[in-house]
Amino acid sequence: MLDPTYTDNGEVESLVDQASSLIEKQLFNEAMTKLHRGLLVDPTNVRALENLVICNLELGKPKMAIQALNNLLQIEPTSSVRWGDKGFIHLLLNENSEGIGALRESLKLQPRDVRKWELLATALISEDQWEEAIDALEKSLDLDPSSPIAWYNLAICYLYFEDFGSALQAAEYALSIDPSLEELAEGWMDLIDDELIEADYPSIDGIAAS
Repeated sequence: MLDPTYTDNGEVESLVDQASSLIEKQLFNEAMTKLHRGLLVDPTNVRALENLVICNLELGKPKMAIQALNNLLQIEPTSSVRWGDKGFIHLLLNENSEGIGALRESLKLQPRDVRKWELLATALISEDQWEEAIDALEKSLDLDPSSPIAWYNLAICYLYFEDFGSALQAAEYALSIDPSLEELAEGWMDLIDDELIEADYPSIDGIAAS
């Protein structure tokens, strides 16, 4: 006698395969229909949930993508990739607090991901959590000492704390690696001098790199 569980699993995998083919053809709504049918049978099917994330993002439904990621994280709570994806989508939605929390979870699991340290630092800067941002940037630079984004954002943090010499030094190093950052920096670097600092230095809002 055929095991009904085996039959159900086969049905779900077939639906997911069909959905994958539809995704390749960019038929995302049709793919979602297949995926939802499969998830009614097996709500914990990882492939179906992964494809659901893709479809929702392609259809401009990031909140639904996060919901699918949350379901994946119930199945795979120690996946640094899932936590990182969740954090990135939250940041795209300007949900910085949720994004910071998810990125921290991801980095606990995979602490050698340079880009995630940089993303975390940028989010922390946007929330005025400057000391935490410096800590994240230092971790990033320990892993990749030649990251222009990390050096530039470290300069912004130093600027906030009025450590102008360190800010200038970090910014100049960032520009030596990536001259395209000069457009971001020229508004405030010209006002910094090793011996004479203008009292009315410019606002640092919106000048962090990402």
